[in-house]
Amino acid sequence: MQRYHDFDALRSAAMLLGIVLHGMMSFVPLPLAVWHTQDVARDESYLFLLHAIHGFRLQLFFVLSGFFTMMMWKKYGLKKLLSHRVKRILLPLIIFTIPLLPIFIATDYYGRQITANYDSSLSIWDASKAGDPDAIKQHIASGANPNTADLIGVTPLSWATRLGHIPAVEALQLQGVDIHAAEPDGTTPLHNAALFGNLEMAKFLVSSGADINAETSLGYTPLSLTEVDELSTVIIAEMMSVQLDDTQLADRRDEVIVFLKENGANLGSANLEEPLAWLYPFLPGIKPLVNQLPAAGQLGMELAAIFWILCVLPVFQHLWFLYYLFLIVLGFVAVTWICRNRGWKPVPSWMVSWPFCLIWVVPLTLVPQFFMITDFGPDTAASPIPWPPLVLYYSIFFGFGALAFGRKSFDSTAGRFWPIALILAVPVLLLGISEYSERGSLFISTQTNSLSAFFRHHLLCTILSVLYAWLMIFGLIGAFRKFCSGENRSIRYLSDASYWLYIAHLPVAMLLQIWIANAPWPGALKLICICTITTLFLLAIYEIAVRYTWIGAMLNGRKYRSN
Repeated sequence: MQRYHDFDALRSAAMLLGIVLHGMMSFVPLPLAVWHTQDVARDESYLFLLHAIHGFRLQLFFVLSGFFTMMMWKKYGLKKLLSHRVKRILLPLIIFTIPLLPIFIATDYYGRQITANYDSSLSIWDASKAGDPDAIKQHIASGANPNTADLIGVTPLSWATRLGHIPAVEALQLQGVDIHAAEPDGTTPLHNAALFGNLEMAKFLVSSGADINAETSLGYTPLSLTEVDELSTVIIAEMMSVQLDDTQLADRRDEVIVFLKENGANLGSANLEEPLAWLYPFLPGIKPLVNQLPAAGQLGMELAAIFWILCVLPVFQHLWFLYYLFLIVLGFVAVTWICRNRGWKPVPSWMVSWPFCLIWVVPLTLVPQFFMITDFGPDTAASPIPWPPLVLYYSIFFGFGALAFGRKSFDSTAGRFWPIALILAVPVLLLGISEYSERGSLFISTQTNSLSAFFRHHLLCTILSVLYAWLMIFGLIGAFRKFCSGENRSIRYLSDASYWLYIAHLPVAMLLQIWIANAPWPGALKLICICTITTLFLLAIYEIAVRYTWIGAMLNGRKYRSN
């Protein structure tokens, strides 16, 4: 059997890019604290880089997995193939998920506790989070604008009211900050106080003239937010980096409700009985679009949203792709057995030759991609309950790789015009992210109130994201065939180690992100440090305690030390 050194190196690169992707997450300006820490060097450029990597990385991995799976079937047969995939995929998924899940939970808690100890000297927003009125005054005296939002769109006043710091709110008010100032969705400081049951803050704001019946864009008044269920409130508090004692939430809210009603508060125009009312806070701007759907459409969307949430629960964390890969391998075994027994012939040669394969792979990939809207590219779903569009999506990439193995038309054309493919991928990515921004996503408000315009942006984003993925796949296949087709011991070693590096990297990278989050270094330097230290540290562990042990045998096959 031929040794595909270029594909080994390419598969390794796809794995190592996962370390870069997760290493930059603390630098991405997310609207809510869905990551364990947020670095002071956050910048929009990291969000662009995140989309650029996420848009092709796992798609490329599944193409290569399909290619090597077909190669293994040709060599060993279906039974040995299935046994091999159980050992290489299913066992690592189970064995590493069990210890990693509590480690992730502990690291996330540790990171949020460290992040909660804000350094007032860093910025006016950190001073507001810390409730430090003297630091707030110093920042303003040094030229800081107390009305300016930070990178995730939150003003100093909103931070102070979210976290319940009355002295900080007083200091901002004395510096001319409007107590009525609202966030982009219409949320006022009094809304924050009511949601989290902060009676003292609510009394202070009302005595300062806050509008007790101000409505958000969804029609919520401060009083109506006291009716949000406790679970949703705890989730929102976690995402807003608010330390909330949920054991006292109900009693504290009752006190706020009595106070607000005594001062003439009403429930506003929000309809908390709407099927998707619970989802609106997490999908800004979607309410006007949902209202344009018929009742049956709204009910169907609610059921789909509930099922999607069950599918994305982070049980497998960053190892979720192994679960999907194993499911697809099972599908491959079933389809191959049927094809062999039915005597079906291989697909025509043009279907796996570049660039003619785009005629069918792009339209076919559009179907599952159309049902995923949380990112530029595919969703991420880490639950044992598989998300059907995601299974179909990666099955297409896997299936293409399987069909391509051993086909002369693929071998002779896959590396053709690779510079053109990579060059074309750049404007496709830029246009796709533009349409993504117009369409909106999870926590990112859509730019249109028209359902037809929303679907137009979504369709264009879908087409561009799919085209970008395939252009990058063939561009990188060609580049690696040109530069990495020969045998190289160092690349081979790194290729073997990459599986272990990816499995073990996330806790290490998360701790490094926590420890340097407030360091006044350039973001690029921090990212390089995180990725380099994580990789070198885990490479040392791989050589000492993994490569020649049962763990290494499970991941890559038995290796022996040379004398």
